[in-house]
Amino acid sequence: MNVRFGFALLGAGALAACEPGTVSTTPDVPEGPKIEIVEAARAADTTRVVMRYKDGGAIPLEDEGRAALRAASIACMDDETPIPDTRTRAAGLLTVNIFCISVQASDQVVDGSGLRT
Repeated sequence: MNVRFGFALLGAGALAACEPGTVSTTPDVPEGPKIEIVEAARAADTTRVVMRYKDGGAIPLEDEGRAALRAASIACMDDETPIPDTRTRAAGLLTVNIFCISVQASDQVVDGSGLRT
């Protein structure tokens, strides 16, 4: 019992030592060359974003994640959540398809009495 109390006390002391406000709620965006959006087009719930580096260079595989984050930041409307999907490469351009979804709440009641159980 004393060992458990000691660990609890140690954990509480470690939490008390943390300074408030040091935790960031925004994701860290990796640094790198500027990404240029060449084309962005939306059809239904999917946005296709075509990109390359601002200097005209192709985005390498190592920087594809940052490019997908950039595409997701512009692909959807304010009330939608972006979900990066497929990525393709052609002629020095990276194309990322982003699904844009939104969850809507309703107070509508659905009568399920006709459903089989």
